[in-house]
Formats: sequence, C-alpha cells, structure tokens
Amino acid sequence: MSPLIRLRWVFPLVIPLTVIANSDPLEYWLADSAPFWSWEAKTFYQKAKPLGFRWTTQDRSARAAPLKGQFFGHDAYEVVVRFEDGSPENIMISFYNRGDSTTPLTETEFQAEVRELISAITSTLRVQPRPGNNQSRNNKVRDDSRIWQRPKIQFELAYSFTPKTNRTPFRAEFIRLTAKEFTSAEIPSHAIDRVNPYEIRKHVTRDPEKGDVFIDNIPMVDQGPKGYCAAATSERILRFFGQEVDQHQVAQVANTTSGGGTSSRELKKALQAVGRQYGFTLNSHLEWDFQDWLDEMEDYNRLAKRNGKKPVRIPRTGTIMIGDVYKQLDPDTFKATRMKNRSEFKKFEQRIKKFVNGGCPLAWSVTLGMFPEERPTTAGGHLRMIIGYNDKTREILFSDSWGKGHAKKRMPLDQAYTITKALFSLEPKGLRL
Repeated sequence: MSPLIRLRWVFPLVIPLTVIANSDPLEYWLADSAPFWSWEAKTFYQKAKPLGFRWTTQDRSARAAPLKGQFFGHDAYEVVVRFEDGSPENIMISFYNRGDSTTPLTETEFQAEVRELISAITSTLRVQPRPGNNQSRNNKVRDDSRIWQRPKIQFELAYSFTPKTNRTPFRAEFIRLTAKEFTSAEIPSHAIDRVNPYEIRKHVTRDPEKGDVFIDNIPMVDQGPKGYCAAATSERILRFFGQEVDQHQVAQVANTTSGGGTSSRELKKALQAVGRQYGFTLNSHLEWDFQDWLDEMEDYNRLAKRNGKKPVRIPRTGTIMIGDVYKQLDPDTFKATRMKNRSEFKKFEQRIKKFVNGGCPLAWSVTLGMFPEERPTTAGGHLRMIIGYNDKTREILFSDSWGKGHAKKRMPLDQAYTITKALFSLEPKGLRL
C-alpha cells in the first residue's frame, strides 16, 4: 500500500469546508459542502490552473494531463472537470489508462492499484462501498465498479481489463474515479434512455446573417497525443445523447490502440463495437472502396497528365501504401477528379444537411494534410465530426477532439468532400430525422 495512505488523511467529508489551503489534500475539493461545487468558472480556473488544468471548452470543461497533485494519495494521468449551469457538475480522475501509460500494468499491479484505491477512498469517506453495475455486453471485456454514496456527492470507482487468453496477454485498460453531485431522484449513470428527437433538435442553431446551421452543445473531449480519434469522437457523440462514458472506456470496447487504427475500415469496426456496447446503431453513408479508389487513381493520372502534373504510380503487386500515394497527389487535381462524381458529392451534401437539421453529428473519416486548415494538423487518417453547414459560403462546419480551439471549424464543401474516406452516424434509440 502506498505510504501516503494513512489515517491522518481520514476526515468526514460532510463537514463544511470554507477554506481549501494549498497544503490540504485535493480530496477536500470533493467534500459534500466544499466550495468546489459552487465555484464559478473563473474562480475554478484561478485555483486549478497551477495544478495543470486548461480549458477544453471555455467555462464548460477543463482538463489536466497529468495532474500536478494527487487524489487519495495517487497520481492521476488525467483529470476532467465538466460544468453545468456555471459550476462544476462532475469530476473524472483517471488513475490509470492504457492510452496515456508508457508502462502497462501487470495483472498483479492492476489488482493492487484497485485494492489500494478502494481502501483509501473507503477510509477517507467513512462510507462502505456497494457494487456498481457491470455495463459490458462484450465477453472480452471485464469491468467492475464500486460506489460510495455521501449525502450530496456520489463517488464511483470504475476499473476494467481485457483478460488473458491463449492468444493474448492480460491487458489493463483503465481505473477512474468519478465524483458528482447527486440526488436520490436521479437516473443511474448506466441507464440508457430513448432519445426525444424534438429535444435533440433544440441544439440546432441557425444564424440567418452568417448562414451557419450547426449543432451546439456537443461536449468537447481532448484525446491528447493518443491515436484515440475514434474513441474520443464516440465519447463526444455518446455524451451528447446522454450516455456517461469516457474515451478510455470506449477504447477498450473498440479495442483501439494508442498508436493508431485510423483506416476507414478500422474506424468503422471501432464504431460498430461501440454501438453494440451502448445500444446505438451505426449507419454508413459513404464508404471507402478499394476498387473505386483504383479507378479514381486512373482518372487522376489522366487528368494530371493533361494538366502537366506528375502522375502517381500504383504498384500492381505487393503492398500498396495508401498513405504514401495520397502524399504524391496534387490537391487541386485530386479535387477535380473527385468532383467529377457529382452524384456522390450531392449525396455527401444531402446527408450532412439531413443529419445536422435533425440534431445528429456525423462521424467523418478523412485524410489530413491535403488542404490547409484553420489550425495546422498532421497528415494521415483521422476521425472527426461534421456538425454544421453554410449554404451561403458553401462550407461545412466540423469539430476535432483536440480540446480548446477545435470545437467549431470550417472548410469549403468541395475540399471536405475531396478528403472524405467515409461518413457514419452513431444513432441512439428513438432518433427520428
């Protein structure tokens, strides 16, 4: 057990705390009557910035990765605070997650970490935990949780691993603690409600002067340096529709690796797995097809020769490195090639309008690096969201899971279609467009 976990840290969280000193354990933030729960965003940021917090969405969510401090005597890879009505609504503390860890936990280390945290939280809160709800519908996923109920605050420690098999080793996935204000009338966090389509459409915002039509209030998630674009995008969509999950939980279900998994086929598999787990339906609207791509490259080469551009060479045998081929393309020539398929372009535009007007964001698989963007990005495969459109400027509005500054960006519609590899919707029960 960690030497930091001692009885001197035991305190009744029900006591009113009027001052949080710099020397106090960060658990004091989470007491029933702690000022933390009523801090305005400005106050929170003044106090939390030294701990490494930065806004992911101004005044709505903040993230520290890693945290410059400890909760319950343990370091945290990541801490996310989400706000509701101007003050903190919940806090998520990631004590371990596969995506951010450079040294995976062994099975023994994972079990020891969970035991130590349960012991530390129990002795600090002076409340015995009760079992949580096993949410997984996948027999390859082992997840569990413990819940501590204080008068005003509920704590849930969730932990999960992928078990050892004859073919694969044990894999620790995540250990996270969530604390939130709680009333007995609340629906349990694991429940999945049917979506009221009329309520969802209230998030569709129209700006007649500018011409923007977009879905507002989509939670921001910062995936960090991990290759978790599918997991982070899924979390944002699921949270938008009321499902409380995080990207590390989704990553296990989708079997995402921290280093990649960005081909459109892999992204589709990940989204399908997420849909099955949480009762959502994945619909494909545009998909990348290898034979169609080969035909498109032939069309590109013919046009490139006419325009005095260098054609690309596609190997006839062996492995074709698709990413290397894309790097050779002249953007304008490739755009002209793709725009020849007017029916697919029209389908792309119509799907965007239909789903945005209905309040459902689209998961958008793209190839980055072909056209300049508002904020520079690296080249390669990526999953982002389309959240709006503008008929006046002929643009789409999109969002990346990279934190503050990436919530709403724009791109010309023809460029957006050119870099598109696939277009999906992850739809909850009851959604009617």
